[in-house]
Amino acid sequence: MAPVADSLQLDVRVVTAGGDRARQAAQVDSFASQRVAAILIDPIDPTALGDAITRAARARIPVFTMVTPTADGDTNDIAAHIGSDDRMAGELAGWYVGHRLNGGGSIVILDQPGAPAVRDRVAGIRLALTRVPNVRIVASPAVDPATRETARRRTASLLTADQRVDAIVGTSDELALGALDAVQASAKSDVFIVGFGADPEARAAIARGSPLVAELVPDAITIGRYALLVAASRLRGNVVMRSVPVRVRLMDRDSLVAP
Repeated sequence: MAPVADSLQLDVRVVTAGGDRARQAAQVDSFASQRVAAILIDPIDPTALGDAITRAARARIPVFTMVTPTADGDTNDIAAHIGSDDRMAGELAGWYVGHRLNGGGSIVILDQPGAPAVRDRVAGIRLALTRVPNVRIVASPAVDPATRETARRRTASLLTADQRVDAIVGTSDELALGALDAVQASAKSDVFIVGFGADPEARAAIARGSPLVAELVPDAITIGRYALLVAASRLRGNVVMRSVPVRVRLMDRDSLVAP
């Protein structure tokens, strides 16, 4: 991001909350009290920053979210969101599952209906599968809380039910890895998993040839660059798009080992 910031003549200060949602909210308040020109943030918890973002907006400091959108109720206080095109990511995941099943099979979607990004992913999956009529979604349980352990338990229950499951789509890395734990503990060696995020553990699972075979990968560099460009445009008085979608790519074992 530094070269882009320099070219736009922006003084960028970067801080991390270390995964602490309360600390992140305090950082937003601190920057607002310093009267910075704008705040760019990747929310740790989509629902935890609402009050801090509202206070910044009331102080006329535009807030731009990156990667993770905030909860629906905070939308009016956000100047713009720059993140992955989640509907496209879902379509790509659905296409991959249909292609790998060779046009026929049963899949499970581990859902998080309370998360806006996940709703877009699931809508994309369903849209893609309308073009593959012999692939059926046999279950789409809401995984709440959206933790690895909850996903493991839900997947284990589905695998022991009297219902064929050929593929599982985890709508985040946590859910995909929880599904992986359950599949590896079962006798269902032919079930494969697709996830979203591609964190280091997920990448390692794909590389070693586990049932987790593919992940949809956000383009973090492009998201950061676009966020700076959108913020700079807004600060110069221009009207900017409220949502800026960035393309994703699919990563499987072949793309991981490619030179």
